[in-house]
Amino acid sequence: MKRRLLWGWVAALLVGSARGEIVIDSTRVIFPMERREVTLKLKNEAPDPRLVQVWIDEGDPQVQAEYSDVPFTISPPILRMEAGKSAALRVAYQAAQGLGVPTDKESVYWLNVLGIRPKPAQADEQASSLQFAFRTRIKLFLRPVDLQGQARDAPAQLQWRRGEGTVVQVHNPGSYHVTLSSVVVSLGGVEYRNEDPPMIAPGASATLPLDGLPDTWPPNVKLRFSTLDDYGNTQQHEATL
Repeated sequence: MKRRLLWGWVAALLVGSARGEIVIDSTRVIFPMERREVTLKLKNEAPDPRLVQVWIDEGDPQVQAEYSDVPFTISPPILRMEAGKSAALRVAYQAAQGLGVPTDKESVYWLNVLGIRPKPAQADEQASSLQFAFRTRIKLFLRPVDLQGQARDAPAQLQWRRGEGTVVQVHNPGSYHVTLSSVVVSLGGVEYRNEDPPMIAPGASATLPLDGLPDTWPPNVKLRFSTLDDYGNTQQHEATL
């Protein structure tokens, strides 16, 4: 048990130090459904080579690449990247496999990039060793043609209201996903925050707790919230409850 705990602690340290070894040139992928493919760029910022595997899933991080059933292909799915080098990935949409994909709203998938460290050159074949693999996941939005409105206007369409107790509720009536990054209600000069709000899918609702928020509020309370746009930039907004 002590040995397992020790290795778990070491692994946690290595994960923290290895973040950013294989860097993606975007924090999200917007895939217009009318396009045949989009291109991403990877860069190996580690001091030595990495074996890289890339795949897309529907949102379950536990699903292994070979069992992920999505209407996309990636070329190349596995590659070796030398230190300091970049590589291009081509992500193609397979319309024949996506016949059940909605055409009146966005769908979201997840792109996975797994970087595997090489085995130490001087490793003793008889000795025990650990190899670590580090994965980055970013969202891929499949955007159908001729959706109503524009993605940049979707945050303004969110419908906010007071919930029971110390929560606010939000509903997304539009066709685009809205990624919230913070929600703030100000009452009597005090700010009550939720710094980890969810992404709101088209047609979906969410309840957001605000720690310390009083049970009774005055009318027409102002709410501030921030969202991430198509480029991963933070945008600020206001609403009235």
